[in-house]
Amino acid sequence: MYTNISDTYNSIGFVKAHRVSDKDFTRSGSLTLPNLIEILLNTSHRSIKSEVSDFFLKKSPRSYRKQLLSKGAFTKARSKFKETALIELLQKSVSSFYRKVPLRERSQWHGFRTLAVDGSDLALPDYPDIRQTFGAHSNDSDVSVPMAKLSFLYDTFLDMPIDVQLDGNYSNERELAVNHLSQTGDNDLMLYDRGYYAYWFVLLHTHRQREFCFRLRRNANRQVQQFIDANKKQAIITLEATPGMRQQALEKGLEIVPVQVRLIRIKTSKGSYVLMTSLTDTRRYPAKHFYDLYHLRWRVEEGYKKQKAFLDVEDFSGRTVHSIKQDVHASAMVHALVAMECFAANDYRDPRIEKRKHRYKINFAEAIQSLKRRIIILLTERLNCFDIYKWLKAIATNLTIIKSGRSFERTKVRCRRKKLRKGYKV
Repeated sequence: MYTNISDTYNSIGFVKAHRVSDKDFTRSGSLTLPNLIEILLNTSHRSIKSEVSDFFLKKSPRSYRKQLLSKGAFTKARSKFKETALIELLQKSVSSFYRKVPLRERSQWHGFRTLAVDGSDLALPDYPDIRQTFGAHSNDSDVSVPMAKLSFLYDTFLDMPIDVQLDGNYSNERELAVNHLSQTGDNDLMLYDRGYYAYWFVLLHTHRQREFCFRLRRNANRQVQQFIDANKKQAIITLEATPGMRQQALEKGLEIVPVQVRLIRIKTSKGSYVLMTSLTDTRRYPAKHFYDLYHLRWRVEEGYKKQKAFLDVEDFSGRTVHSIKQDVHASAMVHALVAMECFAANDYRDPRIEKRKHRYKINFAEAIQSLKRRIIILLTERLNCFDIYKWLKAIATNLTIIKSGRSFERTKVRCRRKKLRKGYKV
């Protein structure tokens, strides 16, 4: 897989497709587009000067002294390629992985590939261009902070982002989710939290023949309120739409058609909530199975924790809009590569672990560090099977316990925003 990735970004067509100007990357030099991509994927959030120096020390130690470059040179070079290069690499890597792994080995629920969609806010460095492009958010103390809206289409079985949307703080998560649908297929089941339901959005899924499961607010519509008041366990209904809902759907170019959905009440220790799904076959998809289905959506929340706590996505390597977009998509690319690496390493786990009292999974944080130490070698050299086996075997020994059934109250914690260090980043 790494060979395919390397072959892609080293091709002339790839360079031409993603450079800013036809004059960019026409001369030979150290900071070529392939080298820039490898540096961004390999960054450990130190100073750019150290990152670039260490990269060339690893990749070409013999010519290391000739390639001591300034951070200004790196800043100028990275401005010559678009973030679409990293977007294409993520899409091709994910597609290649899915082709090699049979669906039966990666499907999660009744044969579906379960995909969760959720958004998160990213705190950005405070510079005029960034503030103007992404917008700002005011907190309780009336201090505005530049923020961006990030949205993931997330494979809940592999713990892997397969599509990333980045927009301004003003953008709507539902609108970003529409863009994700182009990366979905007929065998996908979409999972959404409470903020995503809208009549036109359900209608869009119907037209595109995508299965879905929404968690609903009580005031989602009149039919949901009636279902809750009747204390039913489940019901199959045809969605009703107000004139305003119909007008909104028509404005989005959607034909009004009857939509049949299923409402399911899920009981928990803290009460209950209602799900709406397109899976209306009650025998094939029993209501009792939907608690586990919706619980899978939480993995996208864990995905954001991995992005912010382990991959330090908010510790940006630049102070421009261009660099922020590159960093976000590079971080998503590394996240996907680590997820694929963990999936492959599962085959090399000690079978005796399965006999222990608790279940275990591969330690994601350790897997990130393992990939960071080897990513240059993986992308630039053709390793033999034995070297790959030793690497995956080492990853499979770093496990962490799975503590299921835990539940904690959500508390709002005000924390100091991490500031970009002037003179340290570029």
